[in-house]
Amino acid sequence: MTCLQFRDRYSDYRDGLITSERELRQYQRHFAYCAACRRYDAAVRRGVLALRAARHAIAPSPDFRRRLESRLARERPGEPELPARAGLAAALLLAALLGLLALEGTRRTELAQTAPLPPVPFPKPVAHAGVPFVSFQDPRAGVVVGNPYGVVLVEPVSAGR
Repeated sequence: MTCLQFRDRYSDYRDGLITSERELRQYQRHFAYCAACRRYDAAVRRGVLALRAARHAIAPSPDFRRRLESRLARERPGEPELPARAGLAAALLLAALLGLLALEGTRRTELAQTAPLPPVPFPKPVAHAGVPFVSFQDPRAGVVVGNPYGVVLVEPVSAGR
């Protein structure tokens, strides 16, 4: 539980309106570990006790409502106002984008043609017994003899060949 979640339903927690055991444990666990929320709880409880201890009814001043609504209007998150330059910058960016797209659409790029490479014979693979490594030998060096089960034997070049 975060501090924002704790304070969002804090009044329900303090007044005993939360009945879910799981949610109560979450509040109690957060309350035990978060010093900031414990200070918040202490301040609210002191305020509630002070209100209950007041001997006479507390009445707000005549202009309280007007001042409260004025302050709330200032502090409410509203739509952020963009400066006029932001709109101009967006329009210039869009114009540049359209210009580049038009320029790219009319231009044809020629691909350079290269001559194909001559064919190269691929050397024969050689597997050495006991070593999990495959290398390639010179095709003139020997004869590879194998069977369908994957065993490959390399016969060395005879002196008479």
